[in-house]
Amino acid sequence: MAFHRDRRKKSRVDEVYLGMVINTPVKPCRDVLLGILECVRLHPQVRLSFFHGNAATSPRNIADFASSGLDALLFCGMRWEIVEEFLREMPDHPPIVVNLYAPLPPDSFAKLGRGGTVVLDNVDIGRAAADFFVEHGIKNFAFFGSKVYREYVAGEIRREAFRARIEERLDGRETFASLMEGKQAENEDYWDGDHQEVERFIRSLPKPCGIFANGDREAYRFIDACNHLGIVVPDQMEVIGVNDTENFCEASKPSISSIRPDHARCAHEAVKMLLELVDNPHLPPERRRVTVSGCQIVKRGSTLSGRGYGGIAVRAREHIVRNACNGINVPDVAKHCGVSRRTLEKRFSEAMGQSVALMIREVRLEKVCKLLRTTKMPISEVTLQCGYPLTSNLAHLFTKLYGMSMRKYRNAHQGSDKMPTKSS
Repeated sequence: MAFHRDRRKKSRVDEVYLGMVINTPVKPCRDVLLGILECVRLHPQVRLSFFHGNAATSPRNIADFASSGLDALLFCGMRWEIVEEFLREMPDHPPIVVNLYAPLPPDSFAKLGRGGTVVLDNVDIGRAAADFFVEHGIKNFAFFGSKVYREYVAGEIRREAFRARIEERLDGRETFASLMEGKQAENEDYWDGDHQEVERFIRSLPKPCGIFANGDREAYRFIDACNHLGIVVPDQMEVIGVNDTENFCEASKPSISSIRPDHARCAHEAVKMLLELVDNPHLPPERRRVTVSGCQIVKRGSTLSGRGYGGIAVRAREHIVRNACNGINVPDVAKHCGVSRRTLEKRFSEAMGQSVALMIREVRLEKVCKLLRTTKMPISEVTLQCGYPLTSNLAHLFTKLYGMSMRKYRNAHQGSDKMPTKSS
């Protein structure tokens, strides 16, 4: 398929038609898209068209899109194999720029011909994570990632930069471990991991430990496993992810501190290169390979310095775990932490993803279930042991949450180590 421009040759001040092939479900791509839209507002001559792609996108369909009168084309978040197939499908293509997680090998870059790449500086990201933890006084470190296709290569670069920076700053006075877990996968939504392998890895780590997770999904998975094992984040494991993906960071308990790469600058460099290629398709290779440095750490509850949460939320959680069954309430926790109830509620909710009252309830109910499973203690005594003043109040709450009475639960789960599933 050949590339045809139906419009007359334009000068710089005339309209320039740019196409963007973007994998929109991926968070970094959405950030780049916002940056592209901002750049376009600064270049009134640019007209932008979109092609929404994914791991199964047909190169022929992209070629049809590219041949619709576009002056240049940007690929964002697309598999390199799809770009290669597009290049074979449309040898006479408009100038293209590919936004990538990690740099292409020289032989792959050569396949772009007159195209270029804009790549994140993954070394910069790894160093930022190391500096963050070292400045907290941490001496034990680990890297946790998955073999999902999209960020696997970038993760290898980040891991080595993370490790090298730690060695540089601590001069051998540290421990370091890593786990790249799961199977190689081409679809970013694919996950096939070994829960037991992850849990073995977590148990093996010295504590306290700084965990650099190669993505917010990985950070969420790591924290979830810690919660299952009873390992407290952030006072035993500080965890930091990458990309600042809201649906993982905010849903986690505690919420995830995350490194946000400078995707806005990636967008700026991509638009700049596209416009240069429209004017001069024969830019020298050094002008067609851009690495974008710069990142920001968004601090939340999974690290002790998360916007002050460590000083309040962690103390609050420790007090709740130790004293929930002694009849404490929210004002008692606020008094223990030396802050107002309003400040406690705000900091705790943002850091832990739940209210103080809900955590008190969860800790009490966990002990209720444990006593029902492992003892023959009368239910009235269980009620008192777990901080509830009236058996009737606990009985009503238990039935509402677990769909059965405490007596039925005891009969069904006597001797079991498993918690029941809540029905609401």
